[in-house]
Amino acid sequence: MRWLYHSLPRHEAIRALSGTTDYAPASLASEGFVHASYVHVARASAELYVKDDPVALSIDPRRIASRIDVASTPRGPMPHVHGAIPRDAIVDLVELGDLAAAPDRVEGTRFAFVALEGMTLLDLVGALDPVARIVTMGFDPTARVDVIAGTPATETWSGFGARFFASAVRPSLRAYDVVVIPGGPRVGALTKDDALLRWLAEFPANRLSVSVCTGSLLWAAEGRLRGKSATTHASAMADLAALGANARAGERVVADEGVLTGGGVTAAIDVGLALVLRYAGKEAHDAIARQMEIGGSARG
Repeated sequence: MRWLYHSLPRHEAIRALSGTTDYAPASLASEGFVHASYVHVARASAELYVKDDPVALSIDPRRIASRIDVASTPRGPMPHVHGAIPRDAIVDLVELGDLAAAPDRVEGTRFAFVALEGMTLLDLVGALDPVARIVTMGFDPTARVDVIAGTPATETWSGFGARFFASAVRPSLRAYDVVVIPGGPRVGALTKDDALLRWLAEFPANRLSVSVCTGSLLWAAEGRLRGKSATTHASAMADLAALGANARAGERVVADEGVLTGGGVTAAIDVGLALVLRYAGKEAHDAIARQMEIGGSARG
């Protein structure tokens, strides 16, 4: 994942930074997308297209739920953001002379894995393991991977002489870029837990909401999957559709704007690798897949 840079006149950049609403330049209305650049061509883009005191906004792609297409141009790949830029995605105003030292690769992504009473353990650890390897295999030592409890007790699973504990109970989800919810035999009943749903609703809608198996029912009950393509365990497809999602049967991983859902149980590993691909890139994905002795082709 790479930082995005958007060229514009200084007075518009200052207004975007000081405002409280999403940034929607004229190109969004006229062309259907916001023009952006990667750092190596951001200065050239600014000098070519902005005549009035050009600067660049640095934009965090982890804060954008809208589709981002990458177009091939004579100056190289250029990202097009198909939606307004959320205010919290706009990080800074960058002078053109400072772009050479500006970051390209996004690092320090913060992942939360929500442990639930009644979850299937593999739903959580199957996704957790490949994501944690972003850190342990050195692809991004600054990434953060936390297991937190979404139900009242820190002990969320026990069986066969083992117990699973989370680090904290319902901390603020605003501290995270990605939140992953597992499923399990009793997770469906949690769709009626108003306190849990209110807590999930605190997670900003412009960040990535992820689930494995019937965990998607919780995001759907919270309202985040309404009208979006999603999947779940084969036994819960009708429940997912009843909660407003476009339920996609027979697919291991389904991505839509701002959401990524996995099918039943073993799809957790596919979900984890899809997150590695999205946030750490193909090289990390393939190396982690090889280390886990899974076919190394890009997925998700």
